[in-house]
Amino acid sequence: MKNKLIKVLYWLLAVFPFVISAIFYNNMPDQVPVHWNAAGQINGYASRPVAAFGVPALLLVCTIFVNFRMYADPQKQNINRSPQLRFLGRWIIVILANVLQFLTVTNAYQSFNHAKLIFIVIGILFIVMGNYLPKCKYNYTVGIKLPWTLASEENWQKTHRIAGFTWVLGGILMVGNAFFPSQWLFFAVMVLLVGVPGVYSYCIFRKEKPKV
Repeated sequence: MKNKLIKVLYWLLAVFPFVISAIFYNNMPDQVPVHWNAAGQINGYASRPVAAFGVPALLLVCTIFVNFRMYADPQKQNINRSPQLRFLGRWIIVILANVLQFLTVTNAYQSFNHAKLIFIVIGILFIVMGNYLPKCKYNYTVGIKLPWTLASEENWQKTHRIAGFTWVLGGILMVGNAFFPSQWLFFAVMVLLVGVPGVYSYCIFRKEKPKV
């Protein structure tokens, strides 16, 4: 019964961004800010219908796709062995969709710093995921899915251990970027999240003996 209630709540929240848009639609401007740069400045707009319903529709498709990938993953037993990451993998898009849509439709209130909250929420999510990445078992859906990490379970395990540390650090810097906006700080976050695990994984791959 508890699992059924959680599933119902999950899909209700997955479509809730449409409810948010419907409530605030008439108060939204014709051109709605939908993107901010690393310094927290608006650098992208969309029409009101696209911002209100197009963006949530895209994120809903992503939510459905992630759930299908987890269900059809040949290594889904390993995903189930990492329940925290499985939970995060399913909920992260739903959480972000609701936060981002709320910020999008309330952009008329200029006194509210939308970019700051976005950086804080994303930074916290990176910190949480970083704590669980070392526990992520080999699979094709959740985790750092590079050609080299998928080449061997040893590479996968080592890469996710180092990624756990770099993602926590990157998340802390992302939160810091909310209060001290900087292009360089944002670049450092990207290096920690993507560059370090990617290069580390490739170096391990080069050192491993080819398997026949």
